[in-house]
Amino acid sequence: MHITWQRLGLALTLLLAWSTSMAQDLFGEERLPTVDEAIQLVTDADWDNQQLLLDFELIDDVYLYQHRFGFTLKDTNGNVLESFDDITLPEGKPKTDEIFGDVIVYFHNLRLALPVKSVPLVDTQLEVRYQGCIEDTLCYPPTRKTFDFSSPQPAKKPQAATAASPASSTDGFLDTLQSEDANAFNQWMENQSISLIIGLFFVGGLLLAFTPCVFPMIPILSGIIAGEDNPSASRGFVLSSAYVLGVAVPYTLAGLLVALFGAGLNLQFMLQQPAAIITSAVIFVALALSMFGLYELQLPHFLRDRLHQPGAEKRGSLIGAALMGAISALVVSPCVTPILAGALIYVAASGDAVTGAASLFALSIGMGIPLIIAGTGGGSLLPRAGMWMEEIKRFFGVVMLGVAIWLLNRIINDTITLGLYGLLFAVYGVQLGALESAGEGLARLKRGLALVLALYGSVMIIGALAGGKDPLQPLETLASTSASSVASTGKDGTNREDHGPWKTLVGKQALAQALANSRSAGKPVLVDFFAEWCVACRVLEEETLSNPAVLSEMTGFDLYRVDITEINDDSQAIMEHYNILGLPALVFFDTSSSEVPNARVLGEMGPDRFIEHLNAKVMPKL
Repeated sequence: MHITWQRLGLALTLLLAWSTSMAQDLFGEERLPTVDEAIQLVTDADWDNQQLLLDFELIDDVYLYQHRFGFTLKDTNGNVLESFDDITLPEGKPKTDEIFGDVIVYFHNLRLALPVKSVPLVDTQLEVRYQGCIEDTLCYPPTRKTFDFSSPQPAKKPQAATAASPASSTDGFLDTLQSEDANAFNQWMENQSISLIIGLFFVGGLLLAFTPCVFPMIPILSGIIAGEDNPSASRGFVLSSAYVLGVAVPYTLAGLLVALFGAGLNLQFMLQQPAAIITSAVIFVALALSMFGLYELQLPHFLRDRLHQPGAEKRGSLIGAALMGAISALVVSPCVTPILAGALIYVAASGDAVTGAASLFALSIGMGIPLIIAGTGGGSLLPRAGMWMEEIKRFFGVVMLGVAIWLLNRIINDTITLGLYGLLFAVYGVQLGALESAGEGLARLKRGLALVLALYGSVMIIGALAGGKDPLQPLETLASTSASSVASTGKDGTNREDHGPWKTLVGKQALAQALANSRSAGKPVLVDFFAEWCVACRVLEEETLSNPAVLSEMTGFDLYRVDITEINDDSQAIMEHYNILGLPALVFFDTSSSEVPNARVLGEMGPDRFIEHLNAKVMPKL
């Protein structure tokens, strides 16, 4: 075998020497040009028109093969953003090649424009693959080059322009806040001082507290306070403050991580992975069981020993409240609101970690102020130790189990979820005394409520056994013989229920095919990226996307809903490919399937504001 390799190496050496001698005969004594000398490539990024420009300059008698081109756009972490598989190359010159047969080649120069579906918010690298030859002389080996592109940096105003008065900056923020536009928040942040950003994001957090994103935190905080042996206003204030500080930690870290790793780090999606959801659900079940008095949650022995001094037990409960706040921010409330999305867009594009972390910390603290007020008032209203207190603890234990089921609903079937809710209601109704004899006064009222809970839970279980999914209409499948919405299971990936004019798609390939169909039909497109576990997605769909006035304005558009509820590689690829920071996200495409610049909607937006956004930022660019 060793002799065979020696002979092969000798043959290759002689062949190379012969080919070089032949090439020198053709070119005389001149040195053959290297591939970089024969084929010069210059690249540029035209982000305004969402394209990358390539300019090939070839010396005489050098040509490039059309079929040997390849292009890949990646972020600096290696994630593929664009593969350009469907790019159409310009016409070339036919040639019969000794190696590849009948081919198309290019001489002299070649200019290419690679369309980018969306402007990346991070630094990128373009990998270009090509192969060329010197006619009747030699062929260069396949060439691979990488070019670095910086993300579009926010343009800072001149120093004189940034010296606007606080009142005008504040007015700009309030106008931006009212616009419900994430891009507007991003643009506003570009030109403001960090102190003003922190103050006004605190105000934005106060307004954010009254959205569905924060509502799930209220029963969790109430359960923490109810778990105290002697709840009071002062104790409620301390626990609520610890809980809110816990909420602030993930928000602040999100600003830092997005600044360091860019938009490719999709924290919202990562935190909806089954492992994170199951872990959180287990924690809530453990808390619920402790509310039922099955055991008492305590710190580990080594921590209890160190904290074994007056007040140590209270410090332990504060740590627990802070941990629950962090978990609530990470998993329980996976919303992306316009103000939060705007901050993340700015941080991802600029890499300004200090501003990103500070603004999101201020946002979370503002969001937590109403929680602190509610916790303080709740601590003073809760009854002291006794039978009533035990009933209150059991009630919040049931609430904790409900939260655990609500979390699991993101990764399990809706029918199973309905059955679990039914079981919870039925068991709690029996525990309240649904099967016991009725007493007098409040005892009779309590038994009545217990009977209602037990019966409704039983109905939910029956509905689940029949294939029902909706807790508000558990027997819907038994009452109707045909589905009220059209379900499609075609090969194009539309295997979810369509909603009126909205066609539901699942998978990157299904979306690519749908965009290709719309491009062939010459129609603009609106894509709604959503997930069933996203609370804000449901609000946006019910209040805006199904609004008759909005649908009337969208006449002529192809409307697609891309379902990324399932936590898998395909969903992750979709969010990375289209630079989706979080959900809900609405992306507009023109008739050539290129994204309409600066027109995205991130988070909730009311119908009136959506129509204004459509007419101001979308229609003029179609």
